Amino acid sequence: MSLSVGTALQDGWTTFRRTPWTFVFFALFAFVLSTVVDLLPGIAGYIVSSLVDLWATVGLIRGAWLGLKRERPSFGDLIRIDVLSIWRLFSRQFLLTVLLGVISATAAILAVTAADAGELAQSIYSQIQVIDASNSELINGLITEIQGLALAIVTSPVAVLVLLLGAVIAIYIQVNQMFLGFLAVVKGLGPIATLREGFRTVQTQWWTVFGLQVMQLVILLLGLIAFGFGLLAAIPVVVCITASAYRQLFDGDDPTGVLTGR
Repeated sequence: MSLSVGTALQDGWTTFRRTPWTFVFFALFAFVLSTVVDLLPGIAGYIVSSLVDLWATVGLIRGAWLGLKRERPSFGDLIRIDVLSIWRLFSRQFLLTVLLGVISATAAILAVTAADAGELAQSIYSQIQVIDASNSELINGLITEIQGLALAIVTSPVAVLVLLLGAVIAIYIQVNQMFLGFLAVVKGLGPIATLREGFRTVQTQWWTVFGLQVMQLVILLLGLIAFGFGLLAAIPVVVCITASAYRQLFDGDDPTGVLTGR
């Protein structure tokens, strides 16, 4: 199957326009709820806020899927809680985050080694662990060392090349995993199988998918420029566009039944 960026953009916008206020109110509700629970003390706030974000993502995926079937998703469709879908989405995103984290950390370590700045990096790391945010003198000293580390890296051609290579690999993986959320929720594949399916399907049309992602980033940027409130519409539009592209590249089946069951 081939991907048409124009069709994805048109279908995504049409789907959003079918029930715009449902999507906008849900995005606003999810944002407010995430902000409120984030005020919880300690790690509890982070955990609950992350769960809210996962729940909201599943809700938007469900709404986009129903909309593409020319149905009119209701607020109840979007707020419905599906624990299994949330878990699948979390576990697959966690695996992708670990993979990208390993690549980024490896590239950073190799770059520091190539720049012969290992001692400086270790000094910065040690200071960060114990630094007092109210001590301006120590903070200024830390900033100076960070600037020194950055200078050492950018003046080393090998270090710069390593960082660029790491960035290229990370971007390549992220584009291949653009549909990870839909594959996790819709297909219900295992974590490794989800990533493998993304690589298998997307890599043959990598540049087309990359171009679609660029267009989506432009839409999100326009939403951000609109005093940030535009994101309440831009985010659902992007999810609807992704849903259309997913259905073009994969299929319109819902084997788990979590999106079409109402």
